[in-house]
This record gives sequence, structure tokens and C-alpha cells, in this order.
Amino acid sequence: TLRTIPGVQFLNYGSNGLNANKSGIRINGSNDVIILVDGVRLNDFKGAGSSGYAFTSLLNNMDNVERVEVLRGSAAVMYGSGAKGGVINIITRKPTSNTASMDIARGSFGKEAYKFNAMGVKGKIRYQVYDDKSIEGSTKDASGKVWPGHSNTKSSGAKLQYDFNKDQNLSVSYDKTSSDFTGVDLIYKGHYVGAFDSERLTLKHDWNLSKLWNNTLVYRNSKEKYLWSKPGGEDPDMAQPVTGDTEYSLFSDTFRYKSATYTMVGGLEYVKGKDNNNGKDAKNTSMFLQGDWEFLPHLTLSGGVRHDSPKNFDSHNSFSYKLAWDITKKDSIYAGRSDYYILPSLSQLYDVKFGNKDLKASEGRTTSIGYNHEFGPENYLTFGWFETKVGVGLNIANDGTYHNVIGGIIRGWNAQYNVRLSRYVNAKLGWSHLYYDDSGSFSQGYAPKDKATFGIYYDKDKFGAAFDGFYFIRDTSRAEKGVKGWPSDKYAVCNLSVNYRANTSTEFYLKVDNIFNKLWAEHTDVIWNGGADTWYAMPGRALTLGMKLRV
Repeated sequence: TLRTIPGVQFLNYGSNGLNANKSGIRINGSNDVIILVDGVRLNDFKGAGSSGYAFTSLLNNMDNVERVEVLRGSAAVMYGSGAKGGVINIITRKPTSNTASMDIARGSFGKEAYKFNAMGVKGKIRYQVYDDKSIEGSTKDASGKVWPGHSNTKSSGAKLQYDFNKDQNLSVSYDKTSSDFTGVDLIYKGHYVGAFDSERLTLKHDWNLSKLWNNTLVYRNSKEKYLWSKPGGEDPDMAQPVTGDTEYSLFSDTFRYKSATYTMVGGLEYVKGKDNNNGKDAKNTSMFLQGDWEFLPHLTLSGGVRHDSPKNFDSHNSFSYKLAWDITKKDSIYAGRSDYYILPSLSQLYDVKFGNKDLKASEGRTTSIGYNHEFGPENYLTFGWFETKVGVGLNIANDGTYHNVIGGIIRGWNAQYNVRLSRYVNAKLGWSHLYYDDSGSFSQGYAPKDKATFGIYYDKDKFGAAFDGFYFIRDTSRAEKGVKGWPSDKYAVCNLSVNYRANTSTEFYLKVDNIFNKLWAEHTDVIWNGGADTWYAMPGRALTLGMKLRV
């Protein structure tokens, strides 16, 4: 899972339905993360951690996903506004034959999951359709406390691709997610109800103009609506429902040139976001160019520039450069620096209660160095150090309003060791360390000072098994003395999964999350004067039993 990648952190409210589908995602200590699907960005003018719904629904049905790539560090030149912490790119499968699968599961806390996926090829046409439904009820944390709630999430979509020939294709895809949830907030008292709906249309044209040149045209339009309300009146701050109705559009034209010693990527991009509740909008036009040049054998120099011209903001140039050296066939090092540039979201600018229309864009740069060593074909070590310096940042005041801050620093390193122990067993072990000098949520313990990640995987004949998890160490040096802000400052969360392939078409699986029933939380209200034990505890041990059929 992504939780076992060093430097990657998720922040979930534990109670089911209480923002349960909206994961806060952090990479290298920052929740300014870009989410891509097949290289097309999802989150424009949405703010940090705002793509959790789409991200979660996309990963619900892994039969539709080939792999997930994680890029740590600033990447504004290639990916535009928002890439301070890093980039997550979800690569979907390319249909090569006619297949279909159905997955049915039941589990703890009233969990029900139904997934259907089909893909195929007929002549020059490739197609893919999927439909998922997930239901969850009240959860129980490891202390035995019940968090009343219920959620019902549905995701569906289709993709159709026409191959003109081996060098040119046109695809259209449509994805829709709908989530309804209800429950009782045990911290900020009161019954809550909520809903989230989104739909996304993407058109993409790929054309290999020659052996060296490629061009990609993309148009994407997405719409999102949400509702959050406490109709009982117990919470005076939620006397009125919070609603959202936004629409986002993207158009990009990207070219690629690749020869034996040089690669160049460049293009033009236009993005627009509109808040239909108040008629406010945000726009940005950008141009970028990045090249990788192997100017000497095994020595590659990379450099790039991006120019942004956003509406109501000054234009901005972002730069990046990197030097990589393959010292031997098994050893490589790199060093580089990359800018980041983040435009405020529509809600940060124009929210009636918390918005600030005078916000400036956030900007800064990340310096990184790294070393990779390959002990063998499936036995390797990766290490990376980074330092992010904030020029202009964005923070939240005590009253919840947004404001700019000047300066700040995040520094840390990530290491991971992957090894194949035998023909049937492989393992990975990682460690990440983080330092930060701000006085916000980091210093309150939301991010780990150190975090170990681990996994061991077995696959032989009809059986497969995985045991993985993480060990979290919180920074308590700046915590208020005598205040227990979290259930634990050092804890391990472990998960186990076992699957049995009865035949080529039938598979049974068992998953046990939080196998040792650890009490832990990723959000708390204790440190915000909420009183003792007012943390949003994550669910305790949970079992899921399922069956997958393939034809």
C-alpha cells in the first residue's frame, strides 16, 4: 500500500462517514500534492489534500490500475501549480484482451463491497468499463468506543479508445463518483449528514509523429458538488449547511522528443476553475520546457523552466535543474533543485467564512540529493535527502481564516531497501525522517518525526500472503507539557492479507487491517482545547472476506 512508501502519509478522520472518503495526502511533510491519472492532472485550484475523494475512488478497483507511481519533491516545471510535496500518478491498464472480473466482499463494521470491471479489444477499438459500490456502518476503535456512522459510495466509469494505427489513437473516458454519509460527531457534538458527487470527462489524442517526436492533446472537464450539515442545531458553528458547486477545465498540448542522448518535453497548458455558488473563477495559462541531456557517458544534466500567467496574480517563472551520474552499473547519485509554485484554491480565496481574496501564491524551492545501489536484480537500496525552503507560505489563523506567512523550512530524508529473499518471498524496509520549523500542525504532532515502513510478501502456486505496516514516532519536543494530545506518540499499525487461487477464474481472500488492534489517531482536538481524549480514533481490528471471479 502507499502507506508503506517512505515519506508518504495519509490523514484520515477515523469515524466512518466523517470525511472518511477524503484522505489528506502528504509527501515529504507537505499536503500540496498533485494527483495524476495517466499523466493528466486531477486537482486544479482545489487546495492541499482536496482530491481525496477522487483518489480513493480511483483506487477502489485495482483491476483498473496497472501501477501507482510516486514522485517526491517539488515538480512545478513539469506538473504545474501544487507540486510542493510531490506527485502521485495512477497508471490505468491498457486492454490487450477481452476480460471481466467481479469482486464481492463483506467485513467488519457493516462493510460491503461490490466491484465489476471489464475490458477488451475489438479491431481498432479498446474499451474498459467499471462499477463499484462500497457500504460501511458504525466503526469501533481499539478502546471499544463506537463511532456511529454510515456511508454509501458508488463509482463508475468507461473508457473508449480508437487506434487509427500503431502511432495514433484517440480516447474518451468518463468517471463518476457519488458518496452519501451520515453519523454522529463525538467530538464536535451533533448528528451530521453529507454528500459528495463528482463527474469527469477526458479526451486525449496521442500521436507518434516519428521515431523521435510525440504529441499529446488533452481536454478534461470535471464537476464537483458537496454538502456538509448538522441539522440538529447542536453545533452553532454549523447552523448553516456548507455546500460546494465547482467546475474545472483543463486543456494541454504536450510534445516529447527523445533521442539516444537527449530528451525534451514541453508544451502549453490552460486551466480554469469556477465556483458556481458565487460566480468567482480562477484561470492560469502556462508554458513549460524541460530537457535531459546525457552530455557525457553516464552523466546526465536536466533543466527546465515554466512560465505561469494566472488571473489576478503576477506572472511567475519556475526553474529546475539536476545532475545525475551512473557511477557504475550498480551505483548512481543525483543532486538537484526545483521550484514550486501554488495558486490559492477557490475556497481559500472566496469562501464566505474563511476565504481571503488578498492571498498571494505560495512559492519556494526544494534541494535534493540521492544515492541508489543495486545489489542484484531484485535487491536494491534507495536514499534521498531533501530540504524545502518556503518563500511565501499559506497558513490558517486561530479563527480558521487563511493568511500568508513568510519563510519556513522542511528538511528530511527517505530510505528504502527492497530484497528478494527467495523464489517465493520478497520484502521491503523503509525509514523516513522529517524536521520542520513551523508552529502549525507539524509542531502539534500531525506529521511523524520518524516513520518506519515494512512489508513481506509471499506468492507460490495457489497461495499468496502479505504482512505490512508502519511504525510512527511523533515529535513531542514542542508539545504542551502534561497534555496527552494523542492516544500514543509511538505506535505500529500492521495489516495482513491472504489469498487462495482455487483455479484460473476464482480467488478467495482475507484481509485483516490493524491486526494487533492498536488505538491510534491521525486527527485530534485535544491540542486545540477540545479536552481529554478528544481525538478521532482510527478503526480497530477489521476483517474483510471476499471472492473474485474472472472470465
